[in-house]
Amino acid sequence: MEIFGGLLVTDFAEKHPHSRKALARFLEIVRQAQWFSLIDVKAAFPATDYVNETYIFNIGGNHYRLLAAIDFEAQYIDITEILTHERYNRKKL
Repeated sequence: MEIFGGLLVTDFAEKHPHSRKALARFLEIVRQAQWFSLIDVKAAFPATDYVNETYIFNIGGNHYRLLAAIDFEAQYIDITEILTHERYNRKKL
């Protein structure tokens, strides 16, 4: 998969240093992935949710949430937001 939104990841990791390792691992897995459906996504990340056309990934032992759009046909993921668990709980999707 091609990844868009890398700057969001970099910025978030700078503000939340404890997230760096988990985000790097997430990106590594996604770069190597070929996903064609939510079933494929869940094979790599079983706790992934899909709400209002947004894929929600639990990152770093459920401490962070990464929100993204995925285009299975074009094989890319567009990271739109990364939140702490606390901020995610306050967000309405």
